[in-house]
Amino acid sequence: MKKLILSILFTLSLTCLANNDGDKTKLSSNLIRILSSQEDSQTRSDRSILALVAFVDNNDDMSLFEKYDCVVKAQIGRIYIVSIPINQIMPLSEESAIERIEAEEMPKPAMDVTPQRVNVTPIYEGQDLPQAFTGDGVISGIFDCYYDFTHPAFFDADGSTRIKYYYDFLWKNADGTMGYAIESPDEILEQQHSNNVINHTHGTHVASIMAGSAVDGKYQGIAYESDIYLVDFNSYPEDFDNPDIHTSATAVLGFKYIFDKADELGKPCVINFSSCTSEMFTSQRILESEALESLVGPGRIIVAAAGNFGTNATYLIKEDDEQFAGAYITNGISGAGIISMDIVTPVNQNIRFDFLGMKLTGDQQIEGTIKFETDSIASMQGDTCILRTTVSMGDVELRVYKTDHEDERGDVFHVDGSLPNMTYLILCGATFLLDSDGPAWVYSDVSYCPLANIEGMPEYSCAQPGYTVSWPATLPFIIAVGATGYEATFTNIDGNTNDEMLMFEPDAPGLQAKFSSMGPTYDGLIKPDVVAPGININAAYNSFYSDFEGNRKYLTYKTKYNDKDYYYMAQSGTSMAAPVVAGVIALWLEANPKLTPQDILNTIAECSNHPDNTLTYPNNIYGHGSIDAYKGLLHVLDIVDIPSLSKKHAQDVRFYVDGDMLKIDFDDADAMNNKISVSVYTLHGILVATGNDTSIDVSHLPDGIYAVQLNTGSAKTSGSTLIKL
Repeated sequence: MKKLILSILFTLSLTCLANNDGDKTKLSSNLIRILSSQEDSQTRSDRSILALVAFVDNNDDMSLFEKYDCVVKAQIGRIYIVSIPINQIMPLSEESAIERIEAEEMPKPAMDVTPQRVNVTPIYEGQDLPQAFTGDGVISGIFDCYYDFTHPAFFDADGSTRIKYYYDFLWKNADGTMGYAIESPDEILEQQHSNNVINHTHGTHVASIMAGSAVDGKYQGIAYESDIYLVDFNSYPEDFDNPDIHTSATAVLGFKYIFDKADELGKPCVINFSSCTSEMFTSQRILESEALESLVGPGRIIVAAAGNFGTNATYLIKEDDEQFAGAYITNGISGAGIISMDIVTPVNQNIRFDFLGMKLTGDQQIEGTIKFETDSIASMQGDTCILRTTVSMGDVELRVYKTDHEDERGDVFHVDGSLPNMTYLILCGATFLLDSDGPAWVYSDVSYCPLANIEGMPEYSCAQPGYTVSWPATLPFIIAVGATGYEATFTNIDGNTNDEMLMFEPDAPGLQAKFSSMGPTYDGLIKPDVVAPGININAAYNSFYSDFEGNRKYLTYKTKYNDKDYYYMAQSGTSMAAPVVAGVIALWLEANPKLTPQDILNTIAECSNHPDNTLTYPNNIYGHGSIDAYKGLLHVLDIVDIPSLSKKHAQDVRFYVDGDMLKIDFDDADAMNNKISVSVYTLHGILVATGNDTSIDVSHLPDGIYAVQLNTGSAKTSGSTLIKL
């Protein structure tokens, strides 16, 4: 075993902070961190009175909001979303009518792992979509950022924009508040793009996957005749001097604004949310969960990316008979220098953090150590213990407290802290020589501090993968989407082959993308619910993105619209998989506008395909399996009981109506030489037309939706479809 040389270079300081200034038991953990960071920066002479957006559980005393200078932005049941001056949060928390104040981290875009791919599955080019359903009459909501309103993917054939609504949380109003809605399509076009559009292309890409129009006959989105409603946010405010600090409450406002517009218009709506944040074992999103559950229902669906944390290790278990259990903590995608984890134990544990100046390789000097005992923390009755040390790269601070989270295994403690730009270790039970009888469980925040094992050091090799599905995809009423992959290379506009996704490519086409997050959730739910293609997905590129040359190798197609060059780009991530599913659900909502989240989950469970036949379904890799748009439509329309109607959609075949004739075209001209039979049914299973040709007379049929069965003698081209007369 490699040797650890313990060298404590600097002294440890410890401070215990009592809850004598407000009631911190009513505050969520992230809100406590925000308040702490504000206290540390109060020496700034130019600081104005700041406000943040938060959830408040108020027992019907509205006068408190006026008393503490709060601005109510929305009410969802007993939960209020309000803008609160930071210096009023603690006084407000002391009021008996206030049950809880919550402001967790704003979800971030589930950014593409790396941009790629031109050989996308046919569904993205509109080749395998049922002809009868296009999303007409459905609102496709996209809650994202970095939109290019001028891209041809968002225009109808007559040149009119399909973007009907836009809300910008970053818009600064004259009175100092933030947030502005544009409900005129012409005004949206005049603005051309969202704020901070030069920074990325994420939202443009996502929106075109879900609902983009066909451009040059290529790259059509799923619900390509739906109305597009956009909400823009940025989860990285420049600093806390913004009039409103955007938090998880802002995210719920975005969903509410889109659903409110759908209510006004009486239309079904599905919202795609390709943004996420990691979920902690001691979830602090109590009010947010309740608010979101109140928003969804019949014709109101939210789809969320599962996240790109893949098989990262997130937890470790110290068994009852083990002396030590530890792991190496790495830097997460949300930034280095943050520790956030929960510890569960039924007995006193000695917890030791050792901090190093560089990555642990061979004999390595430890520069600082922080130790604490869980019994000592528990005796503080919820007060926060601040532990500090200093290492050569800067100051280290940990905040530790016993939570009120109930767990049958024992007490639950939360540890969070900030570190200099360095690496660090955690040992659970490293000093168990006197007090080692009893188990412990450690759960890390995968976005900030995923765990890793150190080869050759068993006591540092206890980390295990799992629990990586992100919020809000962990919720039972949110449709969580993981990613699968197919081809790992594509050809860009310069004719070069890009193979950067090889490291993320699954072992076989259609299997899980290696970055796709896995369940279960901390509540024991199987997640994701469903998977869809998420590697090298080709969709619209933001023409205002500042780094064109840096992204040129990922561009796959060029077109001209209104005398301007536009491009398509290949990207990968669960961000790309989620809008596929959201677009499919828009088609299902067109067929049945009253579908609930549970109806959608039931359809997914009944109709999804199983990518890996060695597994049982549902599971924490694929959920119920790969989305099947057509089979799901048959299920939603309740026409699965027509004995002679295949549940498989006919492939490499195009069905269309020309005057009084139903026409059938084959991609392969030789297939037309085969003997074919065509049967047309009502949705109740009544046979109303037959033929043995590629043209069938349907002049006698009234307008409506019909099912068509095509038999060709070929397994590929045989199948069924839905048509609209």
